[in-house]
Amino acid sequence: MTAQNPSVANKPEAAIQQINLSYNAEQDRLLLRVGLADNSELLVWLTNRITKQLWQLLNGETNIPTATSIQTETPPQQAVEQFKQEMQVSETLQKMDFATEYQPRKEVVNEGAMLAINILLVSYEEKPPTLEMPCLEGVSVRMNLTQELILALCNMLQLTTKEAGWELGATTQTQAQMPLSADVTEKKLLH
Repeated sequence: MTAQNPSVANKPEAAIQQINLSYNAEQDRLLLRVGLADNSELLVWLTNRITKQLWQLLNGETNIPTATSIQTETPPQQAVEQFKQEMQVSETLQKMDFATEYQPRKEVVNEGAMLAINILLVSYEEKPPTLEMPCLEGVSVRMNLTQELILALCNMLQLTTKEAGWELGATTQTQAQMPLSADVTEKKLLH
């Protein structure tokens, strides 16, 4: 994990010890809290749009079972393989500790919650993928992802978006590729 801006850029990477994702009804956002080994924590606000993008990026890296995981038109051989992968994911999730309460740290990096404005999954050939979240405050939060961290985040995303009443199923990639007509772009302005 790293955070990039002049005030925190020189800080060395710290291992992630604990993560928490919660819904804040007043803000209508999710708050991602990342507890680090150096007794500091990162607070990152995730909007509905960013949350959907995060789900799409991470869910593509794992096989978390969902209601629509296996479609009726999926060939039987492929459905059996997917089911086996989902069972393995379920077993891994059962071994994880989601019951221990999050322990706030003494120091908050960047002195408060930052608002993620984009989300990227950067893959390297010989390294684990990195999740990068550029924030409005000029900080870019980077998290080196392990399979366990991806599973934990995906599980938390499912739980908190359900609490928030948000849908994760919409594909923002498809929406982003749809051309906008002049009429649609003019209707975006609210007066």
